[in-house]
Amino acid sequence: MPYDSRARCFSSSLFLNIWMLLAAVIVTTPVRAADVTPKMQPKIDTYKKQAAMWAMDPVIVKAVKESNTQGPIPMLGNAKWRELKESDPIVKGLVDNPAGQRLAKWMNADPKGINKIVLSGDKSHRVAFTSMPAIYIGKGKLNFDESFSGKVWQQGESKPDPSTNIESVQISAPVKNGNDVIGVLLVSLTAANLQ
Repeated sequence: MPYDSRARCFSSSLFLNIWMLLAAVIVTTPVRAADVTPKMQPKIDTYKKQAAMWAMDPVIVKAVKESNTQGPIPMLGNAKWRELKESDPIVKGLVDNPAGQRLAKWMNADPKGINKIVLSGDKSHRVAFTSMPAIYIGKGKLNFDESFSGKVWQQGESKPDPSTNIESVQISAPVKNGNDVIGVLLVSLTAANLQ
């Protein structure tokens, strides 16, 4: 093999190896989160108070109570959920039900500030939402677990929302029936609006 051919072969091989290394770094680098700044916190606190009020809305409480009586949709876990399209009757039913319409009304009143609202029942299953969440069962996620324990929760950083891909800070509030926590209301706040 002439020297020139070996040099081109080596050069092509080196180029390919560099691209493969670069691709591996990009794939394995985690999504970078940005800390919530002191300037953002007062706006987030206002939204947290609002979310806690929304969680007491009679339409929301009624929807969660009814959904908890029925429980999660049988045979619909997170893997099956990811196969559904937004046009699926199950998904449309959770957007178009009275609670979903109430969530849409609240979100549409503040389209720059809120990019998604999700209501979950006591088994962490979805009761209503404004846009299809990435998962159907939220147990094990801080946004569900912390609020289901009775706390208003806040994400400590902004990062892309898993379903909208909008840079967001998530907050959540417990939905209560009297003193009993029966569900969780999650609100995804658009980070750019919090600056």
